[in-house]
Amino acid sequence: MSLSRTVIRQDSKPTAIAMSEVRILTQQEVQSCLPMDKTIEAVREAYVAFSKGSVELAPVAHLDVSIHNGEIDIKSGYVEDFGLIGTKIASGFYDNQKMGLPPGVAIIVLMDLRTSMPLAVMDGTYITAYRTGAAGAVAASLLARRDSAKVGLVGAGTQARMQVLALNEVFSLEEIQVWDIIDKAGIDYAREMSDRMGIDVTAKDNVESVVRGADIVVTVTPSREALVNAEWVEKGVHINAIGADGPGKQELDPMIVKKADKIVVDSMAQCRKIGEIQHALSQGLIAETDIHAEIGQILIGKKAGRETEDEITLFDSTGIAAQDIAAAYVVLEQAKSRDLGRTINLLDT
Repeated sequence: MSLSRTVIRQDSKPTAIAMSEVRILTQQEVQSCLPMDKTIEAVREAYVAFSKGSVELAPVAHLDVSIHNGEIDIKSGYVEDFGLIGTKIASGFYDNQKMGLPPGVAIIVLMDLRTSMPLAVMDGTYITAYRTGAAGAVAASLLARRDSAKVGLVGAGTQARMQVLALNEVFSLEEIQVWDIIDKAGIDYAREMSDRMGIDVTAKDNVESVVRGADIVVTVTPSREALVNAEWVEKGVHINAIGADGPGKQELDPMIVKKADKIVVDSMAQCRKIGEIQHALSQGLIAETDIHAEIGQILIGKKAGRETEDEITLFDSTGIAAQDIAAAYVVLEQAKSRDLGRTINLLDT
Protein backbone atom coordinates (compact mmCIF):
# COMPACT_ATOMS: atom_id res chain seq x y z
CA MET A 1 0.00 0.00 0.00
CA SER A 2 1.41 3.37 -1.02
CA LEU A 3 1.80 6.04 1.63
CA SER A 4 1.90 8.86 -0.88
CA ARG A 5 -0.70 11.55 -1.20
CA THR A 6 -0.77 15.33 -1.06
CA VAL A 7 -1.43 16.69 2.41
CA ILE A 8 -3.42 19.68 1.15
CA ARG A 9 -5.08 19.17 -2.25
CA GLN A 10 -4.46 21.77 -4.90
CA ASP A 11 -8.22 22.28 -5.34
CA SER A 12 -8.90 22.79 -1.66
CA LYS A 13 -9.24 26.26 -0.17
CA PRO A 14 -8.36 26.02 3.52
CA THR A 15 -8.73 29.12 5.63
CA ALA A 16 -5.64 30.92 6.91
CA ILE A 17 -6.61 29.96 10.45
CA ALA A 18 -6.90 26.25 9.59
CA MET A 19 -3.58 26.28 7.79
CA SER A 20 -1.84 27.91 10.75
CA GLU A 21 -2.68 25.05 13.13
CA VAL A 22 0.45 23.19 14.17
CA ARG A 23 0.31 19.79 15.84
CA ILE A 24 2.88 19.24 18.62
CA LEU A 25 3.84 15.61 19.25
CA THR A 26 5.95 14.17 22.05
CA GLN A 27 8.31 11.22 21.74
CA GLN A 28 5.78 8.90 23.38
CA GLU A 29 3.08 10.00 20.93
CA VAL A 30 5.43 9.59 17.98
CA GLN A 31 6.41 6.13 19.14
CA SER A 32 2.79 5.01 19.34
CA CYS A 33 2.30 5.96 15.68
CA LEU A 34 5.37 4.37 14.07
CA PRO A 35 5.89 0.58 14.19
CA MET A 36 8.97 -0.82 12.45
CA ASP A 37 7.10 -2.46 9.57
CA LYS A 38 5.47 0.87 8.65
CA THR A 39 8.83 2.60 8.96
CA ILE A 40 10.44 0.17 6.53
CA GLU A 41 7.60 0.81 4.07
CA ALA A 42 8.01 4.58 4.46
CA VAL A 43 11.79 4.49 3.95
CA ARG A 44 11.42 2.29 0.89
CA GLU A 45 8.99 4.78 -0.60
CA ALA A 46 11.27 7.71 0.25
CA TYR A 47 14.15 6.07 -1.64
CA VAL A 48 11.90 5.44 -4.64
CA ALA A 49 10.70 9.07 -4.66
CA PHE A 50 14.30 10.27 -4.43
CA SER A 51 15.39 8.20 -7.41
CA LYS A 52 12.36 9.25 -9.45
CA GLY A 53 13.29 12.90 -9.00
CA SER A 54 10.37 14.02 -6.83
CA VAL A 55 12.63 14.88 -3.89
CA GLU A 56 14.73 18.00 -3.42
CA LEU A 57 17.37 17.98 -0.68
CA ALA A 58 19.34 20.85 0.80
CA PRO A 59 23.02 20.24 1.58
CA VAL A 60 23.48 18.78 5.06
CA ALA A 61 24.60 21.41 7.57
CA HIS A 62 27.08 19.94 10.04
CA LEU A 63 28.31 21.71 13.15
CA ASP A 64 30.99 20.28 15.42
CA VAL A 65 30.62 21.24 19.07
CA SER A 66 33.93 19.77 20.13
CA ILE A 67 34.06 21.77 23.38
CA HIS A 68 31.22 19.54 24.62
CA ASN A 69 32.06 16.39 22.61
CA GLY A 70 29.05 16.96 20.42
CA GLU A 71 27.81 17.58 16.92
CA ILE A 72 24.70 18.97 15.24
CA ASP A 73 23.32 17.98 11.82
CA ILE A 74 20.53 19.79 10.00
CA LYS A 75 18.82 17.94 7.15
CA SER A 76 16.08 19.49 5.06
CA GLY A 77 14.19 18.91 1.85
CA TYR A 78 10.81 18.31 0.30
CA VAL A 79 8.99 15.29 -1.11
CA GLU A 80 6.38 15.99 -3.76
CA ASP A 81 4.70 12.62 -3.18
CA PHE A 82 3.78 13.65 0.37
CA GLY A 83 3.27 17.37 -0.29
CA LEU A 84 5.66 18.12 2.54
CA ILE A 85 8.75 20.14 3.38
CA GLY A 86 10.68 18.72 6.32
CA THR A 87 13.60 19.90 8.44
CA LYS A 88 15.33 17.93 11.17
CA ILE A 89 17.81 19.22 13.71
CA ALA A 90 19.63 16.27 15.28
CA SER A 91 22.40 16.15 17.85
CA GLY A 92 24.95 13.69 19.10
CA PHE A 93 26.42 14.80 22.44
CA TYR A 94 28.42 11.82 23.61
CA ASP A 95 29.05 12.91 27.21
CA ASN A 96 25.36 13.37 27.95
CA GLN A 97 25.00 9.92 29.47
CA LYS A 98 27.36 10.94 32.29
CA MET A 99 24.70 13.51 33.25
CA GLY A 100 21.77 11.13 32.85
CA LEU A 101 20.75 12.68 29.54
CA PRO A 102 20.19 10.97 26.18
CA PRO A 103 23.27 11.06 23.91
CA GLY A 104 21.26 12.47 21.04
CA VAL A 105 18.00 14.31 20.47
CA ALA A 106 16.21 15.48 17.35
CA ILE A 107 13.30 17.71 16.39
CA ILE A 108 11.38 17.55 13.10
CA VAL A 109 9.32 20.36 11.60
CA LEU A 110 6.86 19.63 8.77
CA MET A 111 5.50 22.32 6.46
CA ASP A 112 3.01 22.23 3.61
CA LEU A 113 4.84 22.12 0.27
CA ARG A 114 2.37 24.38 -1.56
CA THR A 115 2.14 27.16 1.01
CA SER A 116 5.06 26.60 3.43
CA MET A 117 2.62 26.80 6.35
CA PRO A 118 3.87 24.74 9.31
CA LEU A 119 1.88 21.58 10.02
CA ALA A 120 3.70 19.81 12.85
CA VAL A 121 6.59 19.91 15.28
CA MET A 122 7.50 16.52 16.65
CA ASP A 123 10.19 14.64 18.48
CA GLY A 124 12.61 13.32 15.89
CA THR A 125 14.78 11.15 18.12
CA TYR A 126 12.58 8.08 17.81
CA ILE A 127 11.97 8.72 14.10
CA THR A 128 15.72 9.01 13.45
CA ALA A 129 16.40 5.76 15.29
CA TYR A 130 13.64 3.84 13.53
CA ARG A 131 14.13 5.20 10.02
CA THR A 132 17.89 4.51 10.22
CA GLY A 133 17.22 0.94 11.29
CA ALA A 134 14.66 0.63 8.51
CA ALA A 135 17.20 1.91 5.96
CA GLY A 136 19.54 -0.94 6.88
CA ALA A 137 16.74 -3.46 6.44
CA VAL A 138 15.74 -2.08 3.03
CA ALA A 139 19.36 -2.22 1.84
CA ALA A 140 19.96 -5.72 3.16
CA SER A 141 16.75 -6.98 1.56
CA LEU A 142 18.28 -6.05 -1.80
CA LEU A 143 21.96 -6.75 -1.20
CA ALA A 144 22.37 -9.52 1.39
CA ARG A 145 22.00 -13.22 0.69
CA ARG A 146 18.38 -14.30 1.08
CA ASP A 147 19.30 -16.93 3.70
CA SER A 148 21.25 -14.47 5.88
CA ALA A 149 20.85 -15.44 9.52
CA LYS A 150 23.99 -14.29 11.35
CA VAL A 151 24.66 -10.61 12.07
CA GLY A 152 27.92 -9.08 13.30
CA LEU A 153 27.51 -5.71 15.02
CA VAL A 154 30.25 -3.16 15.59
CA GLY A 155 28.81 -0.93 18.27
CA ALA A 156 26.17 -1.61 20.93
CA GLY A 157 24.20 1.62 21.20
CA THR A 158 20.65 2.57 20.27
CA GLN A 159 21.20 2.07 16.56
CA ALA A 160 22.61 -1.41 17.13
CA ARG A 161 19.22 -2.25 18.58
CA MET A 162 17.25 -0.64 15.78
CA GLN A 163 19.28 -2.31 13.05
CA VAL A 164 18.66 -5.86 14.23
CA LEU A 165 15.00 -5.21 15.02
CA ALA A 166 14.56 -4.00 11.45
CA LEU A 167 16.66 -6.81 9.93
CA ASN A 168 14.52 -9.31 11.81
CA GLU A 169 11.50 -7.99 9.90
CA VAL A 170 12.99 -9.18 6.59
CA PHE A 171 15.25 -12.10 7.62
CA SER A 172 14.94 -14.99 10.04
CA LEU A 173 17.85 -14.08 12.26
CA GLU A 174 19.39 -16.88 14.30
CA GLU A 175 22.56 -15.41 15.78
CA ILE A 176 23.95 -11.97 16.63
CA GLN A 177 27.47 -11.16 17.76
CA VAL A 178 28.32 -7.70 19.06
CA TRP A 179 31.42 -5.73 19.99
CA ASP A 180 31.59 -2.35 21.68
CA ILE A 181 34.54 -0.27 22.79
CA ILE A 182 32.96 -0.38 26.28
CA ASP A 183 32.84 -4.03 27.34
CA LYS A 184 29.87 -3.54 29.65
CA ALA A 185 27.81 -1.99 26.83
CA GLY A 186 28.30 -5.11 24.72
CA ILE A 187 27.44 -7.42 27.61
CA ASP A 188 24.32 -5.42 28.51
CA TYR A 189 23.29 -5.39 24.86
CA ALA A 190 23.67 -9.15 24.54
CA ARG A 191 21.56 -9.78 27.61
CA GLU A 192 18.82 -7.32 26.64
CA MET A 193 18.50 -8.29 22.98
CA SER A 194 18.70 -12.02 23.62
CA ASP A 195 15.67 -11.71 25.91
CA ARG A 196 13.90 -9.28 23.59
CA MET A 197 14.38 -11.23 20.36
CA GLY A 198 14.56 -14.78 21.66
CA ILE A 199 17.74 -15.60 19.73
CA ASP A 200 21.40 -16.14 20.56
CA VAL A 201 23.17 -12.79 21.14
CA THR A 202 26.80 -12.89 22.25
CA ALA A 203 29.20 -10.09 23.25
CA LYS A 204 32.73 -10.43 21.86
CA ASP A 205 35.96 -8.78 23.00
CA ASN A 206 37.31 -7.95 19.54
CA VAL A 207 35.95 -6.67 16.24
CA GLU A 208 37.44 -9.42 14.09
CA SER A 209 35.40 -12.11 15.81
CA VAL A 210 32.08 -10.39 15.00
CA VAL A 211 33.03 -9.73 11.37
CA ARG A 212 34.36 -13.13 10.37
CA GLY A 213 31.58 -15.59 9.56
CA ALA A 214 28.80 -13.01 9.58
CA ASP A 215 26.25 -12.90 6.76
CA ILE A 216 25.54 -9.23 7.46
CA VAL A 217 27.98 -6.85 9.17
CA VAL A 218 26.57 -3.61 10.59
CA THR A 219 28.77 -0.76 11.81
CA VAL A 220 27.03 1.70 14.12
CA THR A 221 29.61 3.84 15.92
CA PRO A 222 30.70 7.52 15.89
CA SER A 223 34.27 6.44 15.10
CA ARG A 224 36.71 8.62 13.20
CA GLU A 225 39.12 5.81 12.44
CA ALA A 226 38.81 2.41 10.81
CA LEU A 227 37.54 -0.35 13.09
CA VAL A 228 37.03 -3.13 10.51
CA ASN A 229 40.04 -4.42 8.57
CA ALA A 230 39.78 -5.54 4.96
CA GLU A 231 41.31 -8.97 5.57
CA TRP A 232 38.43 -9.89 7.90
CA VAL A 233 35.79 -9.35 5.20
CA GLU A 234 34.78 -12.64 3.58
CA LYS A 235 33.11 -13.47 0.28
CA GLY A 236 29.33 -13.21 0.25
CA VAL A 237 29.05 -10.79 3.16
CA HIS A 238 26.87 -7.69 3.07
CA ILE A 239 27.98 -4.61 5.04
CA ASN A 240 25.64 -1.87 6.25
CA ALA A 241 27.94 1.08 7.02
CA ILE A 242 25.71 3.26 9.17
CA GLY A 243 27.90 5.30 11.51
CA ALA A 244 29.87 7.44 9.05
CA ASP A 245 27.52 10.36 8.43
CA GLY A 246 29.75 13.38 8.85
CA PRO A 247 33.06 14.80 7.62
CA GLY A 248 35.95 12.67 8.89
CA LYS A 249 33.82 9.88 10.31
CA GLN A 250 35.07 6.39 9.46
CA GLU A 251 34.41 2.79 10.50
CA LEU A 252 35.85 0.75 7.62
CA ASP A 253 39.34 0.24 6.25
CA PRO A 254 39.12 2.06 2.88
CA MET A 255 40.43 -1.11 1.24
CA ILE A 256 37.07 -2.71 2.08
CA VAL A 257 35.39 -0.16 -0.17
CA LYS A 258 37.86 -0.99 -2.93
CA LYS A 259 37.35 -4.72 -2.31
CA ALA A 260 33.55 -4.59 -2.50
CA ASP A 261 31.91 -5.94 -5.65
CA LYS A 262 28.96 -3.58 -5.32
CA ILE A 263 28.99 -0.23 -3.53
CA VAL A 264 25.52 1.24 -3.01
CA VAL A 265 24.80 4.63 -1.44
CA ASP A 266 21.67 6.39 -0.24
CA SER A 267 22.69 9.69 -1.87
CA MET A 268 25.80 10.10 -3.99
CA ALA A 269 25.87 13.84 -3.29
CA GLN A 270 25.94 13.22 0.47
CA CYS A 271 28.06 10.08 0.65
CA ARG A 272 30.95 11.50 -1.36
CA LYS A 273 31.27 14.22 1.31
CA ILE A 274 30.18 12.68 4.60
CA GLY A 275 29.73 8.93 4.06
CA GLU A 276 32.05 5.96 4.44
CA ILE A 277 33.17 6.26 0.81
CA GLN A 278 34.67 9.73 1.42
CA HIS A 279 37.97 8.16 2.49
CA ALA A 280 38.37 5.72 -0.40
CA LEU A 281 37.52 8.53 -2.82
CA SER A 282 39.97 11.01 -1.28
CA GLN A 283 42.73 8.39 -1.32
CA GLY A 284 42.08 7.56 -4.96
CA LEU A 285 41.23 3.93 -4.20
CA ILE A 286 37.94 4.27 -6.08
CA ALA A 287 36.35 6.76 -8.42
CA GLU A 288 32.75 7.91 -8.33
CA THR A 289 32.15 5.79 -11.41
CA ASP A 290 32.87 2.73 -9.25
CA ILE A 291 29.71 3.35 -7.22
CA HIS A 292 27.19 0.79 -8.43
CA ALA A 293 23.97 2.62 -7.58
CA GLU A 294 21.91 4.73 -5.25
CA ILE A 295 19.60 2.43 -3.32
CA GLY A 296 16.48 3.88 -4.96
CA GLN A 297 17.80 2.94 -8.40
CA ILE A 298 17.74 -0.70 -7.34
CA LEU A 299 14.23 -0.36 -5.92
CA ILE A 300 12.86 1.01 -9.19
CA GLY A 301 14.64 -1.63 -11.27
CA LYS A 302 17.23 0.62 -12.89
CA LYS A 303 20.16 -1.22 -11.32
CA ALA A 304 20.62 -4.77 -10.03
CA GLY A 305 20.88 -5.78 -6.39
CA ARG A 306 22.84 -8.86 -5.32
CA GLU A 307 23.44 -11.16 -8.28
CA THR A 308 25.73 -13.90 -6.91
CA GLU A 309 26.26 -15.66 -3.59
CA ASP A 310 29.94 -14.65 -3.44
CA GLU A 311 29.54 -10.91 -3.99
CA ILE A 312 30.75 -8.56 -1.28
CA THR A 313 28.17 -5.79 -1.08
CA LEU A 314 28.38 -2.50 0.80
CA PHE A 315 25.65 0.01 1.64
CA ASP A 316 26.82 3.48 2.66
CA SER A 317 24.02 5.12 4.65
CA THR A 318 24.27 8.80 5.56
CA GLY A 319 20.54 9.33 6.04
CA ILE A 320 18.53 11.63 3.78
CA ALA A 321 15.83 14.09 4.73
CA ALA A 322 13.32 12.22 2.58
CA GLN A 323 13.47 9.32 5.07
CA ASP A 324 12.62 11.64 7.96
CA ILE A 325 9.81 13.27 6.00
CA ALA A 326 8.31 9.92 4.98
CA ALA A 327 8.38 8.57 8.53
CA ALA A 328 7.09 11.85 9.99
CA TYR A 329 4.26 11.79 7.44
CA VAL A 330 3.14 8.40 8.77
CA VAL A 331 3.25 9.78 12.31
CA LEU A 332 1.30 12.93 11.44
CA GLU A 333 -1.47 11.06 9.62
CA GLN A 334 -1.81 8.59 12.50
CA ALA A 335 -1.79 11.38 15.08
CA LYS A 336 -4.52 13.29 13.23
CA SER A 337 -6.71 10.21 12.89
CA ARG A 338 -6.32 9.45 16.63
CA ASP A 339 -6.38 13.10 17.75
CA LEU A 340 -3.00 12.80 19.45
CA GLY A 341 -0.85 15.70 20.57
CA ARG A 342 -2.01 19.25 20.95
CA THR A 343 -2.47 21.99 18.37
CA ILE A 344 -1.51 25.63 18.52
CA ASN A 345 -2.52 28.43 16.16
CA LEU A 346 0.45 30.46 14.96
CA LEU A 347 -1.78 33.29 13.73
CA ASP A 348 -3.55 33.66 17.07
CA THR A 349 -2.61 37.12 18.19
